[in-house]
Amino acid sequence: MRWLAAASMALGLVFGVAFPASVFGAPTGYTIVASLTPPTLSSGSNANLNCGWHVACVNPYTNGVGLDWEDGNTGFGNPWYFRGFFASNNPAGGVVATGAPLVNQQGSDRCDIMTVWIIEKFNGVLRAAPTYTHVNMPQPQAQFGILGSPLGTYITRQIGGTIDDSLNCQFGGSHVHEGHSNVSGVVTTSRNTGLYPTGLVCHNNACGTFTNNNPTKWTRRFTWLEGG
Repeated sequence: MRWLAAASMALGLVFGVAFPASVFGAPTGYTIVASLTPPTLSSGSNANLNCGWHVACVNPYTNGVGLDWEDGNTGFGNPWYFRGFFASNNPAGGVVATGAPLVNQQGSDRCDIMTVWIIEKFNGVLRAAPTYTHVNMPQPQAQFGILGSPLGTYITRQIGGTIDDSLNCQFGGSHVHEGHSNVSGVVTTSRNTGLYPTGLVCHNNACGTFTNNNPTKWTRRFTWLEGG
């Protein structure tokens, strides 16, 4: 989105995203893989998918990068989480990236979208930007370190809560629309289409449940060569 592109430039000096990788030396030879898992309910819960891959969960259910996760339907303000498994084939492990929670867009005249930038530690480059719609952050959230390990390190962090986003926003009840923005050509982005069906096949709370802290239940995956 236009806002995201502008923010990337404005925050480049903070995160290093404006600098070419060559400033930091050659690639390390290691690969980093970020595999995200469902963002609703407490860790270990079976999250309910109420719309498969879509742009908007309305007829004709055009295939896209979005998945809708029902959050309990007990009103608004239910927590949403940035979570997933982060792998690096560097046997030393350690922090491989920084998570930076940011507001993508908000307002009474548009859908509220939050994002968590995944910024590589080695060279400070923005590698992925998962997005979360119909939610907010009640207060600015601090950056946090993301550990990586050969077998994958599980990270879960509450970022905010769901909101009533119905005014001037295509919206249906309290849920989290999980998506992502493409930010780098050197990152391979994959959707788990083998596990999660399309919105045309699956919508209106008929899609099943998926354990949100299970690495086999990943929704989207970002893979890149560290320092590349």
